[in-house]
Amino acid sequence: MNTTSNTVSSTLLALPHQLNICLGLFIWMTGNIGCIGNTIVFSSRKLRKRAYAVYLLWEALSDFIYFNFLLLTRILQKGFQVPITTRYEIICKLRQFDSVWNHDVSLSLFSFATIDRILSAQRLNKG
Repeated sequence: MNTTSNTVSSTLLALPHQLNICLGLFIWMTGNIGCIGNTIVFSSRKLRKRAYAVYLLWEALSDFIYFNFLLLTRILQKGFQVPITTRYEIICKLRQFDSVWNHDVSLSLFSFATIDRILSAQRLNKG
C-alpha cells in the first residue's frame, strides 16, 4: 500500500509541472495567433483610418509582448524548472514591470476603443 501512495504522490507532484507546460504552451500559441490575427485585421487600410482600430491595434501589440515575455518566462520557470527570475535580476524586474504595465495599457486601450464606439454611435443618432 505504501508503494501505491508513493506513486500517487509522485504523480500529484508532477502534475502542476505538466499542466504548466501543456496548458501554458496552448495559451501561448493561441494567444500569439489571436494577436497576430488582430494585428493583421486592425492594420488593414479600411480600418486604419478609424480611431478604435488604432486603439485595438496597439492593444494587440501590447498583448503580443505580454504573451511572449511574461507567459513564456512562466512556462520556462514553472514548467521546465529553469530559474530565470532567480538567476537574472533584470528579467525579474522587467517581468514585474511588464505585468503591471501591459495589463494597464491593454485595459486602457480597450476602454478607449469602447468609449470611441459609444461616442460615435451617439453622434450618429443625433444627426
